[in-house]
This record gives sequence, C-alpha cells and structure tokens, in this order.
Amino acid sequence: MDKPIYTITSDRDESVFIHAMPGHFISSSTHLNYYIGTSDIKHNHSVSVDAAMLMAQYYVERNINVNTVLCLYETQALGAYLAHELSRPNMLNPNPDDDIYVIGPEYDAVGNIIFRDNLKKHISGKNVIILISCITSGKTVERAMESVCYYGGCVAGVTSIFSAKDKIREIDVNTVFSKEDVPGYEAYAPHDCPHCKAGEKVDAIANGYGYSLL
Repeated sequence: MDKPIYTITSDRDESVFIHAMPGHFISSSTHLNYYIGTSDIKHNHSVSVDAAMLMAQYYVERNINVNTVLCLYETQALGAYLAHELSRPNMLNPNPDDDIYVIGPEYDAVGNIIFRDNLKKHISGKNVIILISCITSGKTVERAMESVCYYGGCVAGVTSIFSAKDKIREIDVNTVFSKEDVPGYEAYAPHDCPHCKAGEKVDAIANGYGYSLL
C-alpha cells in the first residue's frame, strides 16, 4: 500500500500530533476512508505527556472528580500521565488527597470487559474515565461504559485522542482531535460503504492497536 501520510498537529499544542492515511480500511463495525495513527501519543513519552495535559484540562476546568482511568487499546502510559495531571494541585483543588488508579481491561470469551476481585474496588463506587485512542462508531466505548456500570462505577467522562463522535450516551467526548481536523473523514456502515460499492479493495484491517495490510 503506497498511500500519502499526513501529519496533523493540535491547534492547542503543536507538539501533539496524529497521522492520517487515506484509503479503504475496515474495523470491527465500520468502514473508514482514513486510518488515524495515534502511536506517537500513546508511545512517545514527550508527546504523551503533552497530550495528557490537554486531556486533563477538560476535567480540571469542570471540577470533575476522577478516581480511576480505564485504559483501552494500549493507552496505559497515556492514562498514567493523565492521572498524574489530574492529581496535581490546581486553583479549584489546591490540596488533592485522593489517589487516581490506572487500570486496563480484561475481556471474557465474548468480548465483555471484566474486572477481577483485586480491581473491583477501583470501579465500584468510583468516578471512572474511559480512555481510548480512537472513537469511530462509539460501540467499543459503549460496551466499556456498560461494564463500568455493571461493577457499580460511575462514568465521569470519555476521553480520546481522536473521535468522530461528539457524545456517547449523552456524555460529551473530551478529545484532542475530531473529524473536523481531518477534512473529508468519514466512517460508514459496511452496507453503505461507497468504496465497497465502487469495487475498491480493502487496504487494511484497522483497530485500536494499529492496522494490518491485506
């Protein structure tokens, strides 16, 4: 696959960036005309720290209390930086005294998120942020929200690096990049994909971990 790759920087911090590659990509529930690359924010220390500062600002400004960050798709490092920023003193909370926990998901045989007994205490009765790299249809986040509720937690927010959705189940998505930052970005239901209708081959299978060429 020989496709151009575009670098898109945040208008709030030019050191924070993603990559966008045009093509025909499929995920578990949608077809996409762009693959959004978030690896630098997830895996590059300096970029990740700066992105976490942007993400934390949303919760600090709204004085939203956070106890746990639930990290999906290799966002644990980013989640740790986000927790660090949220636990720092600020004008609204000059003396924070609550620890913020950072946990990753475990999935059962049918794809439901489960929490072992040693982690339940970080969900039950806690305000939980769901952190994810990319949101397209929002179905992955919805399942995570359901799991948090099953275990007695409260979803205090949804945060992403890139999101094609403004809201998920009436909760505003706190995102660094939106589809407005990627002109022409579209996500299609499989039966409505114009690339498929035009007979264009699929370039790659994509998910929150990356993409695999076909």
